Amino acid sequence: MITVAQIGKVYVKATQFLHPERVDVLSTGIRYDREFALVEDDGKFVSSDKHGDFFPLKFSFDGDHMRLDFSDGQTVSGPAVSNGRKWTINHAGLRDIAMALVEGPWTEVLSKFAGRPMHLARCAVTNGAVDVFPITFVTTGSLQRLAREVGAPVDAARFRAGFVFNNSIEHEEDAWAGRLLRVGAVTLKVRTAVPRCGITGFNPASGVRDQEVMKGLIRYREKTSLPDGLLPGFSTPGFATYAEVVTPGLVQLGDRVELLA
Repeated sequence: MITVAQIGKVYVKATQFLHPERVDVLSTGIRYDREFALVEDDGKFVSSDKHGDFFPLKFSFDGDHMRLDFSDGQTVSGPAVSNGRKWTINHAGLRDIAMALVEGPWTEVLSKFAGRPMHLARCAVTNGAVDVFPITFVTTGSLQRLAREVGAPVDAARFRAGFVFNNSIEHEEDAWAGRLLRVGAVTLKVRTAVPRCGITGFNPASGVRDQEVMKGLIRYREKTSLPDGLLPGFSTPGFATYAEVVTPGLVQLGDRVELLA
């Protein structure tokens, strides 16, 4: 039997990945997942090659206020109200995302941490900073297969997937494309593998580059492109799987996962 082994989400894109015991899944994805983002002074998202710099930052959110925990024990709290400057970000040519600056202590503390002007912004649409599809998942069997190529265990958090499924059959999910998948009270439509990038080589807690994950993927995984004609010409080795939400609901650790007829 396949079950939910781990759940993942992050309130602020490109910061430390979190592992709640249960999540509410909306049609747009896990509630509050990537609801916020770090933006440079030019109003653009932090580039993917610099995400690792911010992995040590741990944000929590209660629906009204945010708390930021630094690795040295320092904490900062403040409002999460997006009542500042408004603008639009074109996200990697995929879509335009309406953003609004979150005022409070965030610009000061984030700029000090980064050593350059940095801001906290909130998406006008919930889950707006999710890259492509609302949900991604990975399986324990596929992680074990990758570990053989890398020569060491590979933390699932490197792939920042919403769900890790406990399934001993490596890459069985490759054959699920187009199928419906029930996860707890949620129904997902499985899409394609996720084309990966070099950020998977960075430690998900410290942000230090410490593992050659991409080299392992290149050795045994075929290249894949984004579905639906997005970014034509872009393809890299695929690992983890995209999914769309068909039926929203609650998912918690240990929930059963099953393919539907």
